[in-house]
Amino acid sequence: MTTKLEVTDVFTPRNSNVNLNMYIHRPELEKSLLRSVKRNTHTLVFGESGNGKSWLYKKVLDENNIPYVVVNCANASRRNSITEVIYESIIPPGTAQKLGYDEDKKAEVNAVFAKGALNHSAKYELSQEEPLLRAFKHFNSLHSQKKIIVLDNLESIFDSAELMDELANIIILLDDSAYSENNVNLLIVGVPNDVLHYYRATKNLESVANRITEARKVESLDFQQVYHLIKKGFELLEIDILGPDLMKLTTHIYSVTLGIAQRVHEYGEHLAYAIQDNDGIYETKLIENTDFNWLIESFRQTYQVIEEHLNSRETTVARRNQVIFCIAKIMQHQFDSNDVERLIREEFPETIANTNMGIGAILATLSRGEKPLLNRNSKNNNYSVRDARYIMCIKLMLSKKEDSSGVSQRKLQR
Repeated sequence: MTTKLEVTDVFTPRNSNVNLNMYIHRPELEKSLLRSVKRNTHTLVFGESGNGKSWLYKKVLDENNIPYVVVNCANASRRNSITEVIYESIIPPGTAQKLGYDEDKKAEVNAVFAKGALNHSAKYELSQEEPLLRAFKHFNSLHSQKKIIVLDNLESIFDSAELMDELANIIILLDDSAYSENNVNLLIVGVPNDVLHYYRATKNLESVANRITEARKVESLDFQQVYHLIKKGFELLEIDILGPDLMKLTTHIYSVTLGIAQRVHEYGEHLAYAIQDNDGIYETKLIENTDFNWLIESFRQTYQVIEEHLNSRETTVARRNQVIFCIAKIMQHQFDSNDVERLIREEFPETIANTNMGIGAILATLSRGEKPLLNRNSKNNNYSVRDARYIMCIKLMLSKKEDSSGVSQRKLQR
């Protein structure tokens, strides 16, 4: 008899271990990563938080039987040492280490009337190797083939010049014969996409970039991948969602999660519980409840930031609210005031004034303050949203009024 799976067995947004039942194959990313780690260089994997970088490298390394240890850069930041954390990841505290040895020697002596032996004992201390080299040798003693040290969460040390310099020195050291003979390479994983530029621009470290291969960026899931993940998840939970409803549901989930894998899992988890509470029956009305519950649990602080940027009082047009609403609909990463104005004319045609709508000034305001929504590129006057969570939250908390006269705000209290 097959045991029915729990919701938390299927939708696992914060599970560091790969959920094989729900893993979405991404052939091009997997191929790029595998080819890179097989080279005699170090590999950089980057992409926005939640896009599945950790599941990707674990799946590829495990599937190809490549030994690896994971070093969390957040811990290196806390300890102010990458070397120390690498050492303890390979040689855990408490591991017995040979620090010396005793030697007994016997020498025969001849006397006139007897033959015997003299014992001589000596104690020797082994000179201690540099910790990183000792860790590599220990790692090599466990596995003869190529080995990988994964430096995960690079963003934790990216703003520390001291730790980034240490990382550069480790990268260069691995070309030294004493280190390279242990057949160990680094897999550097994190959000920043300008690591190579960082090292090229840093004095005397140009050679670091030449030792790193950049694998393909880990992007969000596309629509078909989100569809497959949602379909598979609810099939595993034995919840029936018919074809047209499944397509409509996937369209909504893809829109509000931006295809970010972790967020798709979060939404699926909330929806699955809503269906359980509805006697196991899926109805489209559950989408609104799921939106609200997901908003409360995952975006409460983000909600407060966005709310501070909305019009402080109800105005006839509330243009700033329209601008924020339209920002979440822009598909490209960077945009300017013309892009926003075009969308406002499409979404709110009845509110268009004959005079300048002041979109540029509003965007500039949204890029200032202690908690700005936007980044501004001063060179071309383009903007980008500072955090993908802002876009997701805007989609959940703002909606267009039925008469297209303005924007309605979903309140956190019901």
